[in-house]
Amino acid sequence: MVKGCGLILSMLVAIALLSAGSQAQQPDALLFTAEEIAYLKQKQQLRYCIDPNWLPFEALDAQQKHIGMSADYVTLLSRLLPIKLQLVPSKDWSDSLSLVATQKCDFLPLAMRTPSRDTFLLFTKPYLSIPSVIATTLDKPYLEDLHQVVTMPIGIRRGFGFIELYHAQYPDLQIIPYDSYEEGLLQVQSGLLYGFLGNMGSISFSLQQNKMTNLKISGRLTGDSEMSIGSRIDEPLLSSILQKAILRIDANARQQINNQWLKVQFEHKVDYRLWWLLVTVVLVLSMLGCWFYLKTSTLNRALRLANSELEQLSQHDPLTGLYNRQYFDSKLQQALALCQRQQLPLTLAMMDLDNFKQVNDECGHLFGDQCLRHFAALCLQNFQRPQDMLVRYGGEEFILISVGTPAPDMKKLLEAFVGKFAADAVEWSGQQRFCTISIGAYCQVPPLTLDVKQLLQLADEALYVAKNRGRDQLHLVAPASPETNAEQP
Repeated sequence: MVKGCGLILSMLVAIALLSAGSQAQQPDALLFTAEEIAYLKQKQQLRYCIDPNWLPFEALDAQQKHIGMSADYVTLLSRLLPIKLQLVPSKDWSDSLSLVATQKCDFLPLAMRTPSRDTFLLFTKPYLSIPSVIATTLDKPYLEDLHQVVTMPIGIRRGFGFIELYHAQYPDLQIIPYDSYEEGLLQVQSGLLYGFLGNMGSISFSLQQNKMTNLKISGRLTGDSEMSIGSRIDEPLLSSILQKAILRIDANARQQINNQWLKVQFEHKVDYRLWWLLVTVVLVLSMLGCWFYLKTSTLNRALRLANSELEQLSQHDPLTGLYNRQYFDSKLQQALALCQRQQLPLTLAMMDLDNFKQVNDECGHLFGDQCLRHFAALCLQNFQRPQDMLVRYGGEEFILISVGTPAPDMKKLLEAFVGKFAADAVEWSGQQRFCTISIGAYCQVPPLTLDVKQLLQLADEALYVAKNRGRDQLHLVAPASPETNAEQP
């Protein structure tokens, strides 16, 4: 725990020191040329766009007001420039990039330079440097390089400047974009992602705001986010003006902004005499413990393997290898809460093998077990995205949970799956039989009033409708009524 706190503190201090570095300024650093003054008079106002959901760096609050570190920098810029600065609201960061690319915005106060952005933006020199990190669950080891996890699914915020740089440096890395830090970190919590990439400030802020105490910063990665002001490429005078203005903001003002939003605190001064004494004691104890460690290492490895196997058994159904009901109960609430907060579509599909008792009676229970294994394998082939989770709910009943797939797309996937299973014969010990399934599914953005019990009941009722209509088919829960939608804030 001490090591982790020290890592976080050192990274936050790095942000403060790098961004607050003193610039050697000349008294005339903000003197504009006649051409620049004429440009400002002709413009009358400068429009800017921000990322509306990127605290602590920048965001729009409930009243659509600009907040965060970049808001404080814009306030300082407005005092240095003889022209009004006007915020142009946007839906998300991608929308902000599109607005400045089409000249509907004049500049972005906080942007990272990338090869693709060089095609439509000019950048000032960086004025804020933010460490790049990865967040994982507490059980994961410290990471020094992304080559260690190239086979694992890794999340990143959509539009993050490092995406194209990571793709170039680690072409085999499985990067999955998410619309928010909260959404991606919840996927890390649920085990669907190995980790989530981002900058130290945003990840620390999100972990703290959402009280995700079971996640940690697992490593600082190569390359910091060097943030500049990006302005439209067709007006180079604007970039020159903004460069002069940003250079005029002194170190004290920058430090005040860092202290307000990054909240770097120092508890006490390090006593290095005590530190060296502690190191000496640890070295002596380590030497004394070497013999004991060598004698017990084999036993410890066996114990870790047994614990890993026990954890696997506690979460998975032994016959099919899918997650079991106990694990499902703990994850369904998380998926529902995520979709309600982020207004994402949630799928809960109950899948039941038709006439399974008859299959057991006519072909035997061993054939029935093979039928369940065959069905589970086909499920894993067709629903293998990181946001999909498959569960053996009980007997011949299975459940699919999926986050983020729109209802029309999910309907096509489920209907196609019904047909695939019906056309794929189950074979075992010389016997062959074609089986079918019925599916009842909830595929909607869940209202805030919906709880887990009601969600399961809706899917179960839809399953019985599919059964009563002749089986071998899908039935979806009807969309919520306008009255229900009206209750949502």
